[in-house]
Amino acid sequence: MNFWRLFFLCAWALSLAACAPADDPRQARALHAQSATGDIVMGAAWAWDGAKGQLWHGIELAVDEINASGGVLNRKIRIIKEDDESSLAKGRKIAQQFAENPDMVAVIGHQNSYVALPAAATYQAAGLVYLTPGASSYQLNDQGYDLVFRTAPSNRSIGIQMASYMAQKGYRRLAILYVKAKASQDMANYFEQHAKDLGLTVVDRRSFPKGAQDFSSTIQNWNDLYHFDALFLAGSMPEGAAFVAQARKMGFTVPIVSGDGLDTAQFISSAGTAAEGVVLPETFVHDPSRPAYSRFHALFTQKYNMPPRTNHARGYDAVHLIAQAIRQANSTQPEQIAKALHATRGWQGATGEFTFDDKGDIPDKPIGLKVVRNGQFETLK
Repeated sequence: MNFWRLFFLCAWALSLAACAPADDPRQARALHAQSATGDIVMGAAWAWDGAKGQLWHGIELAVDEINASGGVLNRKIRIIKEDDESSLAKGRKIAQQFAENPDMVAVIGHQNSYVALPAAATYQAAGLVYLTPGASSYQLNDQGYDLVFRTAPSNRSIGIQMASYMAQKGYRRLAILYVKAKASQDMANYFEQHAKDLGLTVVDRRSFPKGAQDFSSTIQNWNDLYHFDALFLAGSMPEGAAFVAQARKMGFTVPIVSGDGLDTAQFISSAGTAAEGVVLPETFVHDPSRPAYSRFHALFTQKYNMPPRTNHARGYDAVHLIAQAIRQANSTQPEQIAKALHATRGWQGATGEFTFDDKGDIPDKPIGLKVVRNGQFETLK
C-alpha cells in the first residue's frame, strides 16, 4: 500500500471517530428506563432537620398510598432519601450521586435556590426529571431546561402578588427589608417594581446578612426619621422572627407583610406575641370543599395524628404529580415524563390546581393570604 493511500485511509478512520456520537447520559438513561423492571426509583434531597423535614412526611404518605394501590404501571415507587443540610457543597455531591444512578428517573427536592440552581444543571445534563417543591428563584425556570419543574410559587410571583395586596389595603408609602441572598433579593426587586407600577412609593430599602440578630440600628432609624404605611419583609428563619420580635419590642408599630420565608410554625414560636398581625402568602389553603385536599387531609391525620402543614402537602403533591405523568406517558423515560408534566392542565392536588407552562413553572397558580392571629395562622378571606 503506497503512502498516500495509507494517509487517506487513516484520515478517513479519524474522521469517522470524530463524528461518532459521544456517550449521551440522557439517551443512556432513557434506554435503560425503557427496559427497566422492578421499582421506579426517585431521589429526594432536602434539609430534613426540624420543621424543614415536614416534606418527607408528605412524600412518604404519597408513596405508601400509591404502592398500596398497586403502584404505577404495576411497579412500586422507591425513594432514595439524602440530606443536603442546606449546603451548596453537599447539594452538589448529592446531585452528582443521583446523576450517576442509572435506575433513577426523577428527583424531588432542594429547598434552597442556591442549591437548586446548580443541581438543576446536573439533573438536566444527566437526563433526570427534577421537580422542586421549595426553591423559589424564578431563574430556575429561565434557563431553557426541559426537565426542570417547580411546584411552589416563584419569588417573582410572591413579590408581585404581595405588592398587589398592599395596594389593595391602601398602603401608599412602603419600606423593604430583605436578607442578602439571591432569592430574597429577587423577591424584593419584583415587589418594588410592581409596587411602583401600582403607583406606590418605596421610601426606604435595606438588607441584612444571613445570620443577623441585631436590627436595632435600622429599627431606630425608621422610628426616628421615616414615615411609611407598611413594611415588606423578604426574610427567612430564624432572622425574620428575630427582626419582628425586636421591632415590636422597640415600638415599631407599622404593619409587616412577609414573603414565604416566614411560613413556618417556628416563626410564631420564636417571635411570640410579636408575630401577631404579620401577613404572609399562603400557598397551601385549607379548603375542605376541594376533594383533593379533603382526601389528603384525611390520610395525613390518620397516619400522623396531627394536622398537615405546607411542606407536608408540597411533598405529597410532588410524588403524585410525577406518578400521574408516568401514567399519562405510559413510560418511565424521563423525557416522556417531562412531556406529560408540561401537558398537565388543571390537575388537582392537595395544595391546589396545577398547570405548567413551557418553562416548567406555575406562574398562574393563585396565592392566598394568611395572618398570625391568637398565636396561629388564620386564612384571610
